[in-house]
Amino acid sequence: MTLVEVMVAVVILTVSVAMLSSTITATMAHSDDKFERQLAVEAAMNMLERMRAEPFDELFARYNSFAGDDPGGAGTAPGTHFDVPGLDPWSDDADGLVGEVLVPGAGPTLIEQGVFQLHGLPRDLNGDLLVDDLDHADDYIILPVHVRVAWQGASGRRTFEMGTMLAHLEKFKQ
Repeated sequence: MTLVEVMVAVVILTVSVAMLSSTITATMAHSDDKFERQLAVEAAMNMLERMRAEPFDELFARYNSFAGDDPGGAGTAPGTHFDVPGLDPWSDDADGLVGEVLVPGAGPTLIEQGVFQLHGLPRDLNGDLLVDDLDHADDYIILPVHVRVAWQGASGRRTFEMGTMLAHLEKFKQ
């Protein structure tokens, strides 16, 4: 073998090793991303299932951002934010919790004519076939809910959202 052939073989081997190592590195980073996303998806699904298990008439009061209407007294409800073990919050996150429950409105009132595109409002929430500007926090039969998980992951800032429409089916039977 000549020196030129040996050098060509070394170059080919070096390029091959570099490609292999970059593939392994990318696969490991992708694996971390998949694991983090799996944690976020499971946390969002668990929160929605937890909400389904609670008294429907209290859902809005339990998960809005106003503590004054909590069913067991001020500050007793879960509120809008929750933690997800294994995920780190964004560095500028004020409360340090990665999970958030989003219901229409920010306070103790639930208005059908609100402009919350995330929740598909305006929408008839109490089933009277009218979309009005009255407070329906006490008589809603459907409640649009979104769960958002926002975390600082291996590949930067990440978010996952899941939305649904919770309904009080017993009221439909009446």
